[in-house]
Amino acid sequence: MPSLQNDSLKIEVAERGAELRSLQTQDGAEWLWQGDPAWWTGRSPLLFPVVGKSPADQVSIEGKAYPMKPHGFARTLDFTVAGKSQTQVDLVLKADDTTRASYPFEFELVMSYKLDGASLWIGAMLYNRDTRPMPAQFGFHPAFNWPLPGAGSATHAVVLEDGNPSACYRLDADKLLMRTTEPTPFVAGKMSPAREMFDADAMIFLDGVGNRMRFEGGGSSIDILAQNLPQLGIWQKPGAPYLCIEPWQGTAPFNDTGDALDTRNGAITLSPRASARFAMQITPRLSTSSVSKMSKD
Repeated sequence: MPSLQNDSLKIEVAERGAELRSLQTQDGAEWLWQGDPAWWTGRSPLLFPVVGKSPADQVSIEGKAYPMKPHGFARTLDFTVAGKSQTQVDLVLKADDTTRASYPFEFELVMSYKLDGASLWIGAMLYNRDTRPMPAQFGFHPAFNWPLPGAGSATHAVVLEDGNPSACYRLDADKLLMRTTEPTPFVAGKMSPAREMFDADAMIFLDGVGNRMRFEGGGSSIDILAQNLPQLGIWQKPGAPYLCIEPWQGTAPFNDTGDALDTRNGAITLSPRASARFAMQITPRLSTSSVSKMSKD
C-alpha cells in the first residue's frame, strides 16, 4: 500500500480502487473513517464511470444496454502504480476486457495523490483514448470521522464558503433521484448535520454548491477545495460515526429519464483524444486546544 509523508501529513493509498485509506496529521490524529464493517467498509472510494445507481443496474450507451454497478467499477478494480516520489504517487486504470463489458470505451484514468504542506491534493485525469465521444461521470466519496479529532461532543457544521444550494434532492426506493425537493438545510451557506437527516438516505445538491467547503467542530476542521465538481452529496449511514462529503461531476439519474448515460444528470462527454481533470484539496486542522494539550503531554 503506497504511503506518503511530510512534516504535516501522512497518507496511505490502496492499489484497489486507488482509494485513500488513511489521512493522518503528524500528531497522530486520524481524519479518515477506517471502514468498520459494522457500519460501512468504504473509506474514500472513487466513483467512475457513473455516480450513484443506474436503473435496473444498467446503462444505455449508443442504444445498447450494459450492466453497471452502483458508483461504477473503478472502486473495485486494481490500479497500477505509475510513479512515486516522497510527496506524490500516481496510479492508473486503463480499459481492459473487464471494463469494456460494462463501459465499451478505451479510457485511461490517472489518480494523483500529492502532499503540499498541510494539504493533500487528489487529482483525477480522465483521458478518452477512443475514436468516438465518451460519456462519463466522476466523483469523490471521502468519509471523515465524526466527531472530528479533538472536537469531542462539540456541535459540528458543514460550511459552503462560496455557495448556498436552493434545494435538497433525495433518492427513491430504487436509489434514483426524485424530482420533488426539500428546502435546503443550508442557511447562509451553513448546515449543522444531525443523524436524523440521513434517515431518508443522502442529501444531494445539484447546484449552488460552490468550490470551497469546510467540515468543522470544536475548533477542528477539514477544508475542502473542489475543482470541476459542481454537485455535492452528503451522506451517513444513520448513527454511524462518520460523515461523507462528496464533490461530484454528475449524479444518479432522475427516476423519469431512463438509463442513457450520455443524458444522465451532470454527465460530460469527452471528444476523441480529449481529457478532463477533477480535483479535490483536503486540509485538516486540529483544534488549538488539542494541539496545546499534545505539546504539553
